[in-house]
Amino acid sequence: MQPRLSIITPSYNQARYLERTVLSVIEQAYPNVEHLVIDGNSSDGSLDIIKRHEDRLAYWVSEPDRGQSHAVNKALEAVVSTVSKVESRVGLV
Repeated sequence: MQPRLSIITPSYNQARYLERTVLSVIEQAYPNVEHLVIDGNSSDGSLDIIKRHEDRLAYWVSEPDRGQSHAVNKALEAVVSTVSKVESRVGLV
């Protein structure tokens, strides 16, 4: 099994670029990719794009945050939480 690659996309009112970004990740040939989109409560149509592709996203949220670094940290917390749950189930912790 290939190691999991987690791709984090922080976004705030970036609908102009978000669709292309999501499609780029979806089209990757690597077999074990998870994509997390953290949106800062955008008002430009970003949420519509996220919802259109939500079945291909490992995690997404659209809520106010304190900027790009806060968004990335929220995604890392989601990834770490998932890893901890998996490790717990297989007896690694």
